[in-house]
This record gives sequence, C-alpha cells and structure tokens, in this order.
Amino acid sequence: MSNEPTPQAKPGWLVTPTYGRVGPSPLRPTLKEVLVEWFDAISFWKDATRLPPALYALYHLATFAVFVYFLIHFFSVVAVLSVVGIGVFVGSVYNTVWYHRYCSHQAFKFRSVWFARLFLWTNPISFREESYVIPHRIHHSKSDEPGDPYGPHLGWLGSYLATETQQKMNRNISSAEYDRLARSLDHIGLVKNSYEQFQRTGSVENIWHYGARALVANLFWSAVGYAIAGWPGVLAFISGVFLFTFVVRDFNFRGHGSLFGTKKRGMPVNQVIYGIIAGEWHENHHAHPRLARSGLVWWQVDLPYWIIKLMRACGMVTQYNSPDGSSPLKLAQTDPVAT
Repeated sequence: MSNEPTPQAKPGWLVTPTYGRVGPSPLRPTLKEVLVEWFDAISFWKDATRLPPALYALYHLATFAVFVYFLIHFFSVVAVLSVVGIGVFVGSVYNTVWYHRYCSHQAFKFRSVWFARLFLWTNPISFREESYVIPHRIHHSKSDEPGDPYGPHLGWLGSYLATETQQKMNRNISSAEYDRLARSLDHIGLVKNSYEQFQRTGSVENIWHYGARALVANLFWSAVGYAIAGWPGVLAFISGVFLFTFVVRDFNFRGHGSLFGTKKRGMPVNQVIYGIIAGEWHENHHAHPRLARSGLVWWQVDLPYWIIKLMRACGMVTQYNSPDGSSPLKLAQTDPVAT
C-alpha cells in the first residue's frame, strides 16, 4: 500500500444543493428546502443520472415494507434477535470494514484486488461505493461546515435523506480531475467509466457493472437466508438490511453531537451503542481517520478491527494501519483528515 494520502476531497465534486451551501446562519435548511433537495436528487424524469438514487430510495422503502411484514407475521424473540444480529453483521462487515475503513480511508491493504471484489460482489447494501466514498472524504475535509454533504447542520431529516442527495455528482469537472478522482477508487476493483461516459451518466462505476453485482449480492444472500430458514430467512435478512440502513442514516446525524449535551453539537463523539454494534467510535475516528482501529481504549469494543486482524491471519490482508506502530504503513495522525 502506498503511503501517499488519497486526493484532497473537493466539495466541487458534488452538485451544489438547491438551497446552496448551508452556513452558520441559518444553521440548517428548512423542512421545505430539505424536501425540495431530496426530490431534486431523485428526479430521474428530468435527469437520467438521478435514476440510481431514485432506485436506492425505492429499495430503502421496499426493505422497510419487508421489515414491517416480517415483524407482524413472524414476531418472536428469536425473530427480533435474528434481525438485530443481521443488522450488526451488515454494519460491521460491509459498512465499517468495507465502505468505511477500506474504501474510504484505505486503512488496510488486501493481498489481491480479487479479495476487494469478493466484498464488492457480495455487498448486500447495494449502495454504490463511490457514493459513500466521495461524500465521506468531503465530510472529513469540511466536517459540519458549508459543503459537508451530511451531518447535524442539515437537521435529522436532511441528514437522513442525504443518502440520496449526496449522490448528485458534478459532471462538469475536467478530464484531469475525473482521472484523479477515478484513480483514487482503483483499490475498490470497480469497472470504471471513461470521462465521456461519466459526463453522460454521472457515475464513475459502469452502471451495468453496478446493476449486475447488486443483483448477484442480493440473490446470494437471499439463497443463504432460504437455505437456513426458508422464506422467513430471506425476509429476516432483508429486514436486517433495512435496520442497518435506518441506523446508519440516523448515525449521520447523531455521530456529531451528543444526545445529552455533553459535547457541542457538530463535534464527533464516541457513542457507546454505535461503537459496540459497528466499531464506530467517531471521535477517535475523526482524530485518526486512517487507522484500522477506532476503539482505542480497552473497553471500546471494535469488532471490525478484529475482523481485519482475522483477515490478516488468513492471508487476505497484508498490512493495516495500527495505533501501536506495528505496521509499516504511515499512521493516520500523519495524514491530512481529507483522506
């Protein structure tokens, strides 16, 4: 793994929101401005590049419907624990290990890009990696400032709906800027568009490649669920995916600022529930964004870190950024927060 940091994140990679850049006055957009921005983000009838966020919003609603149906028809302690367990699995493995520590921050290195593609083609969340990585890098460089694509400055609903609004890519960036941006995603193993294709689709990843792998991942996990428990197993897995996506959308708001007022709103905080269920000790992460470990004291459970260590023991991972200096990789505190 190179010690060079990933490119400085630029708010200009995303389209400016319809309400403009939210500054300190007013602190957040109004409810009407939030809804107008969200409808603009999914308006595929006006702009074909808005189809992926529109389909993802539909997917989120569909998983919610399955979640409600499953709990009504199969409610039991075992059913609830199964859904929660699946949500924790998806959050720890595919959100924290894959999206967050690998795709966004390159906190560890796979022995082969084919191991990255294994995650890519089994990712049940079906959210485009570039739509996570690019806004997340901007979030680190402009945290809770004008240009930050999500966070408490948008209000709870604005941050919840930012999953769609942060997918509005600026197709007018130069060819050189696009090449630089696309190279920063090489480690993920995507089939990428040319600059001309990007200008037409607003996507770095080839849309057909994305559609194929999302379909394969959902069929794979549905087959696993069916093999374990029949159709209730399929419904349980989909319900777990919804629970995770709800929690992570909520975390985009609550991860900065305490529910109990112990920290100023806008500051990243270590919240126990998110730390335990997905290793998201957020204050630690913002202080050391490239570390493979966010739980930095003994009581801060960090399951994703132990998953990375297990992959290292199995030979899938060759190196990871360690807070104890045992890795030859450059530590997070020496890299700019935009990584």
